[in-house]
Amino acid sequence: MDSKENVGGRDRLLRAALAVVLTIVSVRWLKSGKRKRGLLAGVGALGLGFNATTGYCGVNESLGVDTTAGDDEDDPFEIDETDDDATEVDVDFTTADDTDAQSVNARSNGALTCAVCDEPIVPGQRRGPNDAGATVHESCE
Repeated sequence: MDSKENVGGRDRLLRAALAVVLTIVSVRWLKSGKRKRGLLAGVGALGLGFNATTGYCGVNESLGVDTTAGDDEDDPFEIDETDDDATEVDVDFTTADDTDAQSVNARSNGALTCAVCDEPIVPGQRRGPNDAGATVHESCE
C-alpha cells in the first residue's frame, strides 16, 4: 500500500461523517437480527473511517483520483507541526555606565556585575532586577 495521501479535506470530512452514520445503522441492523446488512454496513464504516483518518483510498489510487490537489483550506484532520506563536526576544545585557575599570574588566571576563556597587556577582549569590531592570545584588536593592 502506498502511503501517499489522495483524499482531501472535504472528502475526508464527508467520509468520516458517513462512517459514523454507517456505524449507527450497522448497530441497529445487528440488534434487529439483520446480520448480513449489519455486517455490510460495519465493513463500509470501517473502510470509510480508514480513508478519513489516513487520507488514503485504494479505490482513488486505482482510478487515478486525487482530491488533495488544490486544497487551499485547512484540513480538519491534518496535524499542524509549525509553531506560529514563536516570538523572538532581543535582550541587551549592557548598562549605561561602564566607566569603572573593575566593572569593565569583570565584563570583559564574562562575569556578571552589580549595577549599584559594581562588584562582581559570583555564581550562587542571590541577585535580581532593581526598579530600573538592571541586575543587582539582593542586598543592594
